[in-house]
Amino acid sequence: DFYNLPVHPVHRENGTPIFVEVDLPGRRVTARVWRVQVGRVPLFLLDTNLPANRPEDQDITDELYGGDRDMRIRQEILLGIGGLRALAAMGIRPDVCHMNEGHAAFLGLERARMLLRGHGLTYPEARQASSAGNVFTTHTPVPAGFDLFDPNLVLHYFSDYAASLNVPFDVFV
Repeated sequence: DFYNLPVHPVHRENGTPIFVEVDLPGRRVTARVWRVQVGRVPLFLLDTNLPANRPEDQDITDELYGGDRDMRIRQEILLGIGGLRALAAMGIRPDVCHMNEGHAAFLGLERARMLLRGHGLTYPEARQASSAGNVFTTHTPVPAGFDLFDPNLVLHYFSDYAASLNVPFDVFV
């Protein structure tokens, strides 16, 4: 029974709900931020099942590890980029970000983008500065445990992101 679970929408101090947006090719996807209290630890979740999103984007957060490579890259963009934006919207500015497996790896790009925009750094400077606070661990060190994306799929989803940073795509990759 969803309404009896310890899951609650996250709100700003003024009472408005927190939503984050990520850009995908030709569209913007919105996710609502939810909080689950797990003992003393807050767990934040992102939900794209919103009427404002296209039907195929409403399904991004439906199923863990679900779908084809296109769905997986959209899930990982939302988790990495959208997740870091959700923390920022809540006023949480982590010094260190832990990525367990590669699922949230795109947060490294978003951390660099935030430094680039917020401190006037170049992309190489921002990438180096943000990497000092990125920690990666894996518990599945076999090929099946790693997400690999075709370069054309990465180009499709990140060409505008790279351009927004004024970075040639080959340098960005």
